[in-house]
Amino acid sequence: MKKMITASLLTFTLIFVAACGGGGSADGGETFEYGAQSYTDPKIAGQIVKILVEEKTDHEVNITEDIQASPQILASIDREEFDFAMLYSGEVYNNHFDEVEYSTDPQETIENAQELFGPEYDMTWFDTIGFTNEYAVAIQGGFADENNITNISDLEPFADDLRLGTDTTWVERDNDGYRGFQEAYGFGFGDVRGMEVSLMYEGIAGDELDVVTAYTVDPQIIEYDLRLLEDDMQFFPPYDASLVARNEVLDDYPEVNEIFEDLVGAVSTEQMSELIRQVDMMGRSTEEVAREFLEEEGFLD
Repeated sequence: MKKMITASLLTFTLIFVAACGGGGSADGGETFEYGAQSYTDPKIAGQIVKILVEEKTDHEVNITEDIQASPQILASIDREEFDFAMLYSGEVYNNHFDEVEYSTDPQETIENAQELFGPEYDMTWFDTIGFTNEYAVAIQGGFADENNITNISDLEPFADDLRLGTDTTWVERDNDGYRGFQEAYGFGFGDVRGMEVSLMYEGIAGDELDVVTAYTVDPQIIEYDLRLLEDDMQFFPPYDASLVARNEVLDDYPEVNEIFEDLVGAVSTEQMSELIRQVDMMGRSTEEVAREFLEEEGFLD
């Protein structure tokens, strides 16, 4: 009976220790936790971090994918369940802080995120990794070339005859939605249709739509030869992607901090869009495209 109790206690202890997270890697380092949202770009960024950390240090990185929302990522960082993540600067305007002043300036927005999220969650919000994932207006490349259209304002002479496809939430939102867009640019479109994003792209590819509200890293922009227009009135809020990491990890393991610093500015919007296209449309794995990117960019020997 005594042996059974001792064995049970040992089993409980092992389960408890395992449940506390962390732990060592196979090479004698630490195992860090990365949290990724449900879309493809933070998953690719997670693989980039994982590969570099595991190639250049004795540590390992475990990735948890399909976290539904960025506030859940932040809460998990606060509870020390995640050590790393990728977040967007515009998150600072999503009702986290009362004292933040809204701005559409990218640099001011990322500084707001760094100055507010950093102390609140005891983490470092690095300068942007290089790409944005924000709303943009896109049109067919041929139409842009024929009419010399580069800015959103250039659409005004044609707007009454243009059919806009957008996700339904953008039509309904007040500040940075369609109503605010019309106030900022002084015009609206002749036909506005709210729909699922996949149908929106099918519509413009099939000449049933003329204009769509895209996200800047959407791979369909490349696939369908669409042209992103310059937001010359600076209407859309900036969403620059940045890696974030708990300060305790960066302080204890400066080699990890060095890797994160090296990734600042490393991935352009065009590059991330192409990586997403390879995953979502060509069926390649996030690990495969991340490693290939790192090799091509000289991050790996």
